[in-house]
Amino acid sequence: MYISRQYSASYLYSLEPMNVGTPMVECLMSYLGRLALAHNVELTKLAAHTIALHPCKRSLYPKQFAPVPRWWSASFYGTGKTATMIAESLELLTLQKGFKYMTMLTWKEVIHNRMFYCDKKWCPECFDEWSEANKEIYEPLMWYLTSTNACLRHKRKLESLCPNPKCKKLKSAKIECPGYCYRCGNWLGQKEYKFFQKEHNLTERDEWINRSIEELLEIAPYVIPPTMELVCSIIEGNMRKFFQGNQKEFCSVTDMHPISLRAILRRSQKRLPLRALLLLSYYTRTPLLEVMGVSYKDSNE
Repeated sequence: MYISRQYSASYLYSLEPMNVGTPMVECLMSYLGRLALAHNVELTKLAAHTIALHPCKRSLYPKQFAPVPRWWSASFYGTGKTATMIAESLELLTLQKGFKYMTMLTWKEVIHNRMFYCDKKWCPECFDEWSEANKEIYEPLMWYLTSTNACLRHKRKLESLCPNPKCKKLKSAKIECPGYCYRCGNWLGQKEYKFFQKEHNLTERDEWINRSIEELLEIAPYVIPPTMELVCSIIEGNMRKFFQGNQKEFCSVTDMHPISLRAILRRSQKRLPLRALLLLSYYTRTPLLEVMGVSYKDSNE
């Protein structure tokens, strides 16, 4: 069985994606977790089921309906073919829209896929705030990006280690639920455990980088995806303007390998690290969207 565009009712529960078109857009992984919980199935099995119902699934994951390994999950919300297939399948299976913008697919021509933190990161205060307001608990795409390290709303660093001392001794949870540790099932809110606030001082660079990522995620539904040729041209211009053409200094500031920079100058570089673009933006005080040459869609599109 494959999904078809001829439908009258959703195959899966028609859960609405959360906060698409905002800095706190839900991650596709989080959506799959909520959908798996609604269907009372394991997240990895639901993901495999979703892939298997897509006509192109054979080139992605050959064992129909077999659980997808957790280490493979970063591909669900990245810039590759897997994220594309899952987003397309979910639109047909749930009759909802916007799944593409719960991934980094908008930027797939420019940013390479190695930008994700495989384990959870979270803001305990966000979880508690949403819980107290009886809001749906979910995990924003921002929290999955390697370059993101802070919650600007609560002016604190994100957590990445479950504070439950027994966590590592327990088996992984069968159903991953947003807001809970996937290993031990512990609630990850602020009130459950005491976190060390002294470690959560944000630097100016933290704020700049996290704000830039927020802007990138917020505008994703409204932009024309930039081309690599344009971004390379802008980077070359910035190197001349701010570094006087000094390639060594440029690489030191952006943490970019000299070989990658030479490929950019030859226009043979395929995609760029998000971290390098963020560091260049911070150093030059140029908004990330300008560094990437972002332009907006026509209002009628």
